[in-house]
Amino acid sequence: MPGPVAVIDAGSNSIKLLVAQKSEEGRIETLLSETKETRISDGISRELPRLRLQAMIRGSDTIMELARLAREYEPSDIIIVATSAVRDAVNGYDFIDRVEDSTGLRMRLLSGTEEANYIGLGISHDPALDGVENFLQVDIGGGSLELVRFKKGEIKHAISLRLGAVRMNERFLSDSDGPILRNGEAALSAFVRAELAMSDFKFSPKSWPLVATGGAFAVCRAILAAQRGQSIDSRNPTMDLGELVELKNRLCDMSLRARAEVPHLPSSRADIIPAALITIVSLLNHINRTSLTHSFYNLRYGVAAEMLQ
Repeated sequence: MPGPVAVIDAGSNSIKLLVAQKSEEGRIETLLSETKETRISDGISRELPRLRLQAMIRGSDTIMELARLAREYEPSDIIIVATSAVRDAVNGYDFIDRVEDSTGLRMRLLSGTEEANYIGLGISHDPALDGVENFLQVDIGGGSLELVRFKKGEIKHAISLRLGAVRMNERFLSDSDGPILRNGEAALSAFVRAELAMSDFKFSPKSWPLVATGGAFAVCRAILAAQRGQSIDSRNPTMDLGELVELKNRLCDMSLRARAEVPHLPSSRADIIPAALITIVSLLNHINRTSLTHSFYNLRYGVAAEMLQ
C-alpha cells in the first residue's frame, strides 16, 4: 500500500491537519486529525480585505507546528491549502510567502470552485454514505459557504458563496459582545436567502439528503450531544431544524461571555456561532428542509483522496 499523506487546511477560522493513508479496502484511513482554532480572517468583510500581521504570524506558527506533527508520520507528501480568507485578502500572497519561509512548503491557493469540489470529493469517501448516489452538500467556513450537488455518485455542480460565519458576523452582528439584536439577525437572514436565491444552485428534489460539513456543524452537533450527556461521535449525526432553531435562539440571547462558557463551544468561536446558526437556519428555511446530516469528511479528505489516487 502507498504511504501516508498529509493535508493542512488553512481555513478562515481554524487550521486543520489530516494525516491519512489508503486502507487495504481502498478507503481513506485517518492516522491523525488535528484542529487548531487559529483565526486569520478578521476584517474579511471589508471592501479590500487584508490579513493582519499578528494573524499571519499566528497562522504561520500554527502551520509550522502542524507540519512538524505531520512529519512524525513520514508522509510521502505534505500539501497546504488556503481558502477564502487568503483568497480574498489583498495581501494573501504575503501570508503564503511567510508560510513557505517558515516551513519550506508552498501553500496552494484554492479557487472557490476548487474548494467546493474538494469538499465534495471528501464527503464522497464517507463510509456512512456508501450506496447513497444522490445528495446535496453544504459546508460553512469562516469566509464562505460551499454547495455541492451529487448525482449518481458524481459531482455535477459546485459553487462557493461569500456567506461564511466570520464574514456574516462582521457585516451584520458587529456588536457581538452582548445578545444578538433582532434587526441584525433579520438583516443577516434576508441577505443569506437573497444570495441563495440569486445563485444557480438547484436544491431539488427534496428526497435527496442534505449533508453538512464544516466547523459550525461540528460545534452544533457537539453542543446538542452534550445536552443529552453524549459524545459527538455517539450522537445521531442528523440535526433537526427545530433543535437548531432552539439552539440559535438560546445562543443569540446570551452575551459573548456566557456563550464562551457553553460546553463544547470553543471560546474562539463564541462570537461567530450566532452568525453561523442564523445562516444554517436561513438556508434550511429557504430550501424548505427540516433536517440535515453532519459528516466529518470535508475538504482535507478530498485533497487526501486526490493525493492517494
